[in-house]
Amino acid sequence: MHFTVSWDIEAEGESLNRIHNLLLENVKKHSLTTAEPLSKYIIAGIENEAKWHIILKSLKGIALMHKGRIKFVMSPPMKGGQYNGELKDWIKVNEAAK
Repeated sequence: MHFTVSWDIEAEGESLNRIHNLLLENVKKHSLTTAEPLSKYIIAGIENEAKWHIILKSLKGIALMHKGRIKFVMSPPMKGGQYNGELKDWIKVNEAAK
């Protein structure tokens, strides 16, 4: 099972990096695997739907903490499927999408 999430952060420099890393760390903390094939676009493998809800709540909390500086979109949890596009390395994408 996996999902995708992408975000925009209204910040620059070190502040941008700090917020991005905070969001990414929270996704990784509750995921089995993660791939970031594009900047700020993450595919995360999860054990079950409960993990998806934990991650959603966590990301909403971080966004609330930063008062409108973070916008994100999270797909529903899904099983299977195949990603297509133009990338050099599909290994992490395929691992996360299992």
